[in-house]
Amino acid sequence: MLDLKSIWNNQSPSVDEIIVKTRIEIIPQFKCFAATNHKTGNHLFFIDFSDKTVIPEFKKLNFRGVKVDVFDLEIEKQLNIYLIDNELKDIFILFIENIIDEIKNIPIENDAIRTISNIIQRWKKLFDKIKNQGLTLEQQKGLLGELLFLNEMIEKGYNPNYLLNSWTGPDYEDKDFAIGGTFFEIKLTTSKLPRIKITSERQLDSLNLEKLYLRNYICENLKENGISLNSIINIIRNKISNDSATLKYFNEKLELVGYYDDDFEEYFLQYGIKSKTLYEIRDSFPKLISDMLPVGIYNTSYYIENSAVEEFIVDSDEVLKKLKNE
Repeated sequence: MLDLKSIWNNQSPSVDEIIVKTRIEIIPQFKCFAATNHKTGNHLFFIDFSDKTVIPEFKKLNFRGVKVDVFDLEIEKQLNIYLIDNELKDIFILFIENIIDEIKNIPIENDAIRTISNIIQRWKKLFDKIKNQGLTLEQQKGLLGELLFLNEMIEKGYNPNYLLNSWTGPDYEDKDFAIGGTFFEIKLTTSKLPRIKITSERQLDSLNLEKLYLRNYICENLKENGISLNSIINIIRNKISNDSATLKYFNEKLELVGYYDDDFEEYFLQYGIKSKTLYEIRDSFPKLISDMLPVGIYNTSYYIENSAVEEFIVDSDEVLKKLKNE
């Protein structure tokens, strides 16, 4: 009997592999795998098809807590179904077990993909009915910081659609923005202590990157006349409202990080921006990265005191202007 929960629980991190996968043997006619991405902490199910298989458009079938992607590889196509909200793990297991059970006796790839498409559409309705209390406070702050930076870049004349393509946070990448070979990690803090919280040894790892910067917004809680998650979203929507395709893309990005307009009333907190600082992450910047950690230790989090990184502060206007002209 297939036990997906045990499979995922037993997929320990590997030194050699970011994605640890286990073949689903009860479907020998297809290459199906349950896997764990230890870079992001997400569980996923994926299945390989021949490059001749006709796979429908799945992008519109992303839903709360789940992301569906199709990749065109050299000699095959791969359908990936990610769990992006671990609180929904139990229902996600039932969802994937339903897919496996329905296709295990189907011999033809095109028939299998049609069956999977129908199952995804059915489960989407169920997932979307799940009562969701919205993003956690930390998730709200993280998204607010990224949107403040996105809005800042739009105000500096960057093309909004280009920026949305550069916004990698919703795709659960290590850095929040990738503009050409220059990367930005965004932080927002309301702590009265002068420190920056880093939540992973990968966030400030600049290996193989041309440039890496850390944008830090220091905010204070306000009762009124501040900026909220809802208000910054409305500000950006108004700025891109003349381009329906870009607006649609922005809304899809928001849903990928778990922001839904139905949860509007959950995001009432307002903030005032006290300061914003840009740091250049050089080799001497105090940080923890993967190469520094003993084998078996991962997903570290730590704090950096602001006073320890003052020498790395750079002029943000100058950096962003230069980047725009490259």
